[in-house]
Amino acid sequence: MDESKQRFDNDHNIAMDARDWIVRLTSGDVSEADLKRFKIWRDASSLNRQAFERERLFWQELHALEVKSVATGLKPDAKLVSQPRMGRRAFLAGGSVAIAASVAAASLPSLSMWWKADFATGVGQQKEVTLPDGSFAFLNTDSAIFVDFRPDFRIVNLLKGEVDFRVEPQKVPFRVAALGGSSDALGTTFTVRAMDNLATVTVSEGQVRVLGGTDLVGKNGVLLNASEQASYSVDDVPTRVQHVDLETELAWKRGRLIFEGRPFGDVVTDISRYLPERIVLGSGVNSGVPVSGVFATGELLAALRALSETQGLSVHRIPGVVILIA
Repeated sequence: MDESKQRFDNDHNIAMDARDWIVRLTSGDVSEADLKRFKIWRDASSLNRQAFERERLFWQELHALEVKSVATGLKPDAKLVSQPRMGRRAFLAGGSVAIAASVAAASLPSLSMWWKADFATGVGQQKEVTLPDGSFAFLNTDSAIFVDFRPDFRIVNLLKGEVDFRVEPQKVPFRVAALGGSSDALGTTFTVRAMDNLATVTVSEGQVRVLGGTDLVGKNGVLLNASEQASYSVDDVPTRVQHVDLETELAWKRGRLIFEGRPFGDVVTDISRYLPERIVLGSGVNSGVPVSGVFATGELLAALRALSETQGLSVHRIPGVVILIA
């Protein structure tokens, strides 16, 4: 075989493998074994790494195209939504650019997450993992962490989502870093959530010291005890400590979401974390109406419909794309 032809075929196969991995990692249904296989493939050669980066940049360009399309009033061809499902390679080779761009818009953060993460969950998934020191991390939906244990510090970086930690008692401190701040403990049980540029720390047992993103010397940190919670943003110190009901706050660990007089809009935001579709509230929807209920995390689409009906609202769903409440 001609050497240039062989090189071309090899590069083409690597590019197609990279595209396969992009679609697989952003599908919302990736196992820990899949993640390990991806990292083995990625680290096998510099060509694999470069190909994956090129394909990731391609998706970014699609996202930019989609933003431009929205700005100019262009709409994707609605007929494409009902076409038979294609394989990953067929989709990327010949699918609609507009639809690909829409997927890319939601997928780009996930690609970055999967690239860095040691452990991660897709949308609607939960799992418990054992850390190198024997501690346990229980990852909620759409969450990711990477571990950076050192001789003088056990550090876990929360990339996104919500994770409950049961820390193995040791002399070496255990730290969860999120949004520029940190939560330090020696041996305890606590949860850290990082969403919408706000980190929230909830302690179930023991004590945790929380420092915000701007608190470089620890002067404005807060010490949390069991059933206490504090939050901080990227550029602020932790809020004052408040008492919380752990049964309600951490119901997700038992496969439940509990809402007591919460604004409808906030409830929808919480539910959206467990569903693959983007949820949009139509004009005229009163997002401030208080609602209450107990719902199973595996049946949240039905919960969303039930809550909407109590408000006299209808739910329109395009599976895998969007849910409109109007």
